[in-house]
This record gives sequence, structure tokens and C-alpha cells, in this order.
Amino acid sequence: MPRRLGLPSVYLAAAVATAATTAVPLAMTPASGLALHPSPLEPTRPYIVTARDRTAARELVGEMRWRVRRYYTSALPGFATFLTAPELTELRGDPRVRTIEPDRQIHPLASSRPARASDVRASGSGVTVYVVDSGIGAEFGGRAWRAFDATGGAGRDCGGHGTQVASRAHDVAPKAGIASVRVLGCAGSGTLADVLAGLDWIRRHARGPSVANLSIDGSGSPALDRATRSLVRSGVFVVGATDNGTCQVTQDGRAYSPHAPYLAGAAARHLELHPHAGPATLATWLECTAARGAIRQNPSRRSNLLVRDGGL
Repeated sequence: MPRRLGLPSVYLAAAVATAATTAVPLAMTPASGLALHPSPLEPTRPYIVTARDRTAARELVGEMRWRVRRYYTSALPGFATFLTAPELTELRGDPRVRTIEPDRQIHPLASSRPARASDVRASGSGVTVYVVDSGIGAEFGGRAWRAFDATGGAGRDCGGHGTQVASRAHDVAPKAGIASVRVLGCAGSGTLADVLAGLDWIRRHARGPSVANLSIDGSGSPALDRATRSLVRSGVFVVGATDNGTCQVTQDGRAYSPHAPYLAGAAARHLELHPHAGPATLATWLECTAARGAIRQNPSRRSNLLVRDGGL
């Protein structure tokens, strides 16, 4: 695995391949439906469409291909597109569609330092932390690289938030690889469509013990929820940020914490010692407020501790 800043040839090739797959497959022939009833004079708005399955997504993209902005092939079956009001009504009644939601702005979330750091005796060697954020700077030497940029740039962080997040994960797990997945622009925000493209890229390319850190908002999005669940099923441990002051773990093994990058680093340390541990197993080592009783916890301790030492 490459360990240098910049876009190594293998990641450049992967990014080009992902751009090709998220673009509309132009060879598709519209079969019926929306493609036969274009309304170019009506105003359109951006939406995220999640289909029932990949076959349904491919059919729908073929019918709407001239206005599809993103086509997701791994993290979820769906696409980002522009719709008129009549098209939105028609799609909502299509049995091939699971959910439709407006595309929206996504913003970074601040993180705080936990009261106690991880006491796991490891440094994250052999683990990759994917930082889904605004890119990264050049502060990490050979342990960081710019893997994917959904905004069309070269992964450079012009806002600073992604570099800060990466630094905090690196402080906890200094030997973990840091892969930048840029989804936020220089104005400090991004779109849900670009965040999903970043997760789609991770789902396609993550190998070995991996952690994805999302220090961004996005709660309430069915598409984002499905994409993160897809990452977990593929073996990537997902850490999301929350600003409600509590730490929670879902039943399938995703963690949400106000200390997200520190938690990601602590997870990387554990994965160095247990590289084959799945996300759900890793979640059982978290000291965190349980969602629906999904994890072990010690009620006498604070809920913001990072990782149990598991007898190490």
C-alpha cells in the first residue's frame, strides 16, 4: 500500500475508474418512462434516488441518463439527479424506487478530545483510516495520501477541517495510513451526492483492516445510512461525528461520537492487534452509550472513553 502524500498511480487509476462508474453509462438505452417525457422548460431540483436493487438502479439511470449527476455502484444502488415536480411524483410511485430525498449541503462537525485516551498498546500499523472530509495537507509524511476527490480537484485541503481531523486520528494511531477522501469544497461545505460518491469509492477500494471517519453532519439521510451500513458489511468500521455530547453504537457496528477522529484512531490501534475483527466485534470493545443494548458497557464509567483493552 502506498504511504506517501500526493496521488499515487494506483490511486489515480482508481479515482479515474470511480469517476467513470459514477458517471452515467451512456451506452444505456432508455426503455420507457421518464426519458420519453422530458420537461426541459420546467425547473428542476437535485435529489438522491435509492433504488430497490442494482438492476432497478441501472434501469432508472438508463431512462434518465441526461440529467443524472452521480451513479453509485457499490455503497448503495442509486444515483443523484435533477428532477422536475412531475418527475418526482412519477418516481415516488415507481416500485423500483426505495427512497427519494433532496440533495443537500453537508457541513463539517467539530470534535473534542476525550477525557481518557485509548490504553491499547498499539500504534495502528497496517490499518488504513479513510478521512471523509475536506482533504488533507502535507503534514503527515509518507503515511498519508490523497486517495479520491469527489469535488474534481486533487485532494488538497483548502479549508483545514480535514487536515485537523486527520491529525487527531494520526495522534492516536501514528503508524496507521491516512487516506484522504475529499467530499467538502473550499467553502467549507459539500453535497450529500459527493459524500455518497466518497463512500462508494471506499466500498470499492478498501482492502485490509480499515476505518472510515466521517466528521460531518448528515443525520436523517436514508441514502447515507444505507451507504454506511454497506461499508460496515464490507468490513470497514465506520465512525461518525455527533454534536449531541453522547457516544452511541448501532447494532451493526457503526459508532457515533463527539470524539470521532480520536475514536477512529483508537479503532485503528485495536485493528493492528486484531486485523480480522469485524466492525460488530470491534464495537463490543467500545465504552459507549449503547443503542438498543447492542454493546457491553460499564455503567460506572463515563460514556466518552474510547476502547476497552479487552484483556490485552
